[in-house]
Amino acid sequence: MSKGPSALEVMERFATVGPDFLTWLCVHSQRDDLPAPASEPGLAVRFLGPMVVAGDGGEATKATLVGDEAPASPELRTALSAGKRIMRSKVEFIAQDATWTFTLDGETFDMRSVKLPVPKVADLDEYMSLRVQALQQAAFLVDQLFDLFLPLRTDANKWAEEVKGWK
Repeated sequence: MSKGPSALEVMERFATVGPDFLTWLCVHSQRDDLPAPASEPGLAVRFLGPMVVAGDGGEATKATLVGDEAPASPELRTALSAGKRIMRSKVEFIAQDATWTFTLDGETFDMRSVKLPVPKVADLDEYMSLRVQALQQAAFLVDQLFDLFLPLRTDANKWAEEVKGWK
C-alpha cells in the first residue's frame, strides 16, 4: 500500500515555489498579461532593481542586477534562459491612487523596506492605524497574486509550458 510522497519529498519538490512565483510575477508584469486579483482588477505590478537571481548552484550562481531597468535587461533574460529564478526584488504595486513599494524575498515572502501609501495625519494613533491597514492590504495583494499563480505551478504540464516561454 502506497502512502504517497513523504513530507520531505513534498518540500523538496516545492522548494522553489517562492522564487518561481517572483519570476512568474516579473515575466507577466513585463508582458503586461498578469492576471488581476479580484480585489484590485486594475492592479499594476512593476519590478525595479535591485534584483537577485540564482540558479540551482546556490551562492555560486547568484547575481544581482541593479537599476530600475533590470527587469527589462538582457542580463535577466539570459539568467532566466539559463534556469535561474528571481530570489529577491524590489516590487511596486499600483492600484488606483495608491502605490506600495517594497522588497519581496522569494524564499521567505518577507516584505522589507516597505513604502506605504499613507497620508500624513496629525494624530499618531490614526497614522499608525492607516499604516497597519496599508501593510495588510499589500500582504493581501501578494496572497491574491499567489493564489492566481499556485494552480499553474502545481500542474506539472502547464508549469513546464510556462517555463519554456521564459527562454
